Amino acid sequence: MVKTPLILPSDPSFYELPPPPGSEPPPSFQARLSSLRDAEEDEQHEEDREPEDTAPPRPGTCDSHIQVFPDPERFSPAADAALTPGEHPVADYVRTRDRLRLDRTVVVQSCIYGTNHDALLDALEHLGADRSRGVAAVGPDVSDAELRDLNAGGCVATHFQMREPWRRIDWNDTGRIAARVHDLLNWNVGLQMDGRFLMEVEDRIRSWPGRVVLDHIGCFLGPVSDRDPGFRALLRLIDADKVWVTLSGPEESDPQHPRYPHAERLARMLIRFAPERLVWGSNWPRLVGTDPIRDRLRPPEGQLLALLDQWCEDEGLRDRILIDNAAKLWRFPAPEGKSSVAG
Repeated sequence: MVKTPLILPSDPSFYELPPPPGSEPPPSFQARLSSLRDAEEDEQHEEDREPEDTAPPRPGTCDSHIQVFPDPERFSPAADAALTPGEHPVADYVRTRDRLRLDRTVVVQSCIYGTNHDALLDALEHLGADRSRGVAAVGPDVSDAELRDLNAGGCVATHFQMREPWRRIDWNDTGRIAARVHDLLNWNVGLQMDGRFLMEVEDRIRSWPGRVVLDHIGCFLGPVSDRDPGFRALLRLIDADKVWVTLSGPEESDPQHPRYPHAERLARMLIRFAPERLVWGSNWPRLVGTDPIRDRLRPPEGQLLALLDQWCEDEGLRDRILIDNAAKLWRFPAPEGKSSVAG
């Protein structure tokens, strides 16, 4: 894909292009929150209610970042797990997915299970091969047979969690793992790290084959400007068609609930710069009870969709991120009525 020369968001010409034509602006942020409030309250009492019919999902809409934490008696966390999230089975997520009328889901391996993917594969089987994809977390000693089994189970990428205290692999192993999974299965790489230090590993990321998907709006764990070295490295990596970004987890880097102005500013710049390289994720579950401070800041999934509407400013961009980009990145078939997005 040919892109125009890199222009930083602080340059006046960055904002001269009009928004994509043919789309109407979505409802206001407050209107969206108001319409979702009752639904969020209802979800808290879901188990006490009789099942009700729900509207069908919007075809192709994709939640590109969730994790699952099923019954620990069936799927035991690793002995050295740095997180105890409680039980959040895939059946609970399905209720959230259906309430938000989402169609597809990408399940990311949680660090608490290490390289044991039983819980991930179980979730993918529950969600169905036509509506889900998985992001594994393999180590340097993974066998070709295990990689093929994960691929058959629905995985399309491996994840590098490089934040402490959850990191389980060494930076020196990442290149070899990225090359193996790409050469054998054409997998991509998911990456979570503090985006403020992207410039320190920019060359390393460029050397990995395939696409690289950064979690949580680049996961900048502190305020940055568009001139910050880490953010400039992110723009260069996107401009080189190397990196994609998941618009998820604003509370991971911004405590200013509910609008997350720091995360919003970065998201808007990325949407303006390269909307074709973005997907959206809910970062489900909310992990209630594991960290009272973070839980108070963690937004309901419906609010995150309202934020995406606000950041995009028009329906066309939102649908591109939720549907077209996700289908291309995670290798879903094009939704009915749309041309192929393979590539």
